[in-house]
Amino acid sequence: MTASAAVTKRHASVESFDKYLATGGNAVIPIQGAPRSFIFIHAAKPELGLRIEVHVKTEAPETGLRNIISRIATRDGVRYLEVVVTVPALFRDAYPVLCSMADRVQVAGMSPGDALRATLEKMTSLLRTPETMSREREVGLFGELLVMATLVRVLGARKAIQAWRGGQAEEHDFGLAELDIEVKTTTSEHRTHWIESLTQLMPTQDRPLWLVSHQITNAGNAGRTLPEVVDSVRAAVGSSTAAGKFEEALAASGWSDEYRDRLGTRWTPRSDSAAYLVTDQFPKLTPDSLRSNVFGLDRIVDVRYRISLDGLNSSPDLPKIIATAIAREGPT
Repeated sequence: MTASAAVTKRHASVESFDKYLATGGNAVIPIQGAPRSFIFIHAAKPELGLRIEVHVKTEAPETGLRNIISRIATRDGVRYLEVVVTVPALFRDAYPVLCSMADRVQVAGMSPGDALRATLEKMTSLLRTPETMSREREVGLFGELLVMATLVRVLGARKAIQAWRGGQAEEHDFGLAELDIEVKTTTSEHRTHWIESLTQLMPTQDRPLWLVSHQITNAGNAGRTLPEVVDSVRAAVGSSTAAGKFEEALAASGWSDEYRDRLGTRWTPRSDSAAYLVTDQFPKLTPDSLRSNVFGLDRIVDVRYRISLDGLNSSPDLPKIIATAIAREGPT
């Protein structure tokens, strides 16, 4: 076994870490070795951090970064250095970097302070806020917020925010008690959408899955910008007790108010929105549909494919919440 393989096996896999995140709760994940070290998730704050046992005289170095802090904490009489990432959208990318810091201490024998400084050099590019959103993410979030606005209006802010998964990996965009919603938005002249994995169009348990399809286009001086839609939904959410959760989901979906001045494209519908019940007859790839036809399916780790819904009418007998979500109101 190589040294790198041994180090990798010391930590929970990224897939296991994703499951911890998906629960939406707190977690403490021990890392075997000395000094005692743990990865922790504090969902309410929210925080992802590395906790390393240190000597009494150890002080927390300044990080010089807005999205990551270091601090000294005493827990059960033991003094720890904690390195904490505070932006949920960065948790998945930050996890292996925090594990590498633990390796520097436990495997390479570096002091926690030196390991932190070395790790920060790697994390700086990760934690630097990008200048703007990608066009693909802008369009995708625009479509999700159109549905979010409907849910706030129909269900109320608390239930709507609870339903929005807001960038969570391997989850449908909205999860209601009676159904799930996957939102796809395209700027193409054709109703074509990218599907990001073999499981994205798989229903959750016994809940039906509906795909809501928006086609939008650059509207020149008409329509609305993404920042305007964000502001509209924020106003609808108001100061409800769930407003903080909405902001967390918004950030996890890639939004930052710093992008506001750079997202000036005005969008308007290219055609009426449509909705489809995802059944066995719907165009999709799933593990079950491929298992008997693809050798070594378990070794295919990533699949992204594009579907065309041109000429496919909305499913009949739309649930009221779905029919309302695709109804055109105002410029968008």
